Amino acid sequence: MNHGRYRISPQSFSGILPLLLLCLLLLGNSGCVGLLAALLSRGDYQPAKFDGLSEKKVAVLCVAGPSFYSETSTSRRLAEQVEGLIVAHIEDVSVISQQKIDDWKDRSGWDNVDYREAGKALGADMVIAIDLVRFEIQPNPGVYKGTAEFIVNVYDINNDGKVVFRDTPKAIEFPTNGLISSLGNEREFRSSFMQLISHRIARNFYKYNVNEDLMLDETFISN
Repeated sequence: MNHGRYRISPQSFSGILPLLLLCLLLLGNSGCVGLLAALLSRGDYQPAKFDGLSEKKVAVLCVAGPSFYSETSTSRRLAEQVEGLIVAHIEDVSVISQQKIDDWKDRSGWDNVDYREAGKALGADMVIAIDLVRFEIQPNPGVYKGTAEFIVNVYDINNDGKVVFRDTPKAIEFPTNGLISSLGNEREFRSSFMQLISHRIARNFYKYNVNEDLMLDETFISN
């Protein structure tokens, strides 16, 4: 068992092999290590699908599907993680805390999902609405497989609540190639799965390195 080390897929290795050969040729050069590090750090970046959050006040609301509606901790945690990624990657954006959102829900008795109403009440410019349709983890000890489905809508509250962006991706299977999880328990697996989902949602709003998907997918990590 390899603790804390990454396992590189054959496809990924074929991509970095030329860099390794170049480094071998330059072993006599003291700048080889720095050169290799610079080349590997370049990555393959994809632009944001929607870049309208800068200089906006944003509320991230996540609602779980009826099959696990009582599991509010899952939807709240997902919203918090998406918030964190947005703040880390987008300049001049402010987010409304989940605590403030929770307080408003308690005061208003928010039973029906009305994201436009929520945005107005919270003083948001934009509402990122995450409908977590499905979130399942196969419970067999030591053998985990996660499945999630979600829909993301962005409401422009200052423009009559118009939907200005929508993402309806296909279901996420985790690990993506169906291999048995090597993580030690369901709590760790759930944490890694949530990280991947929050990344998939938040990356809609900023430029991201496609290699992050490989790093976050448990398939490429051996613990």
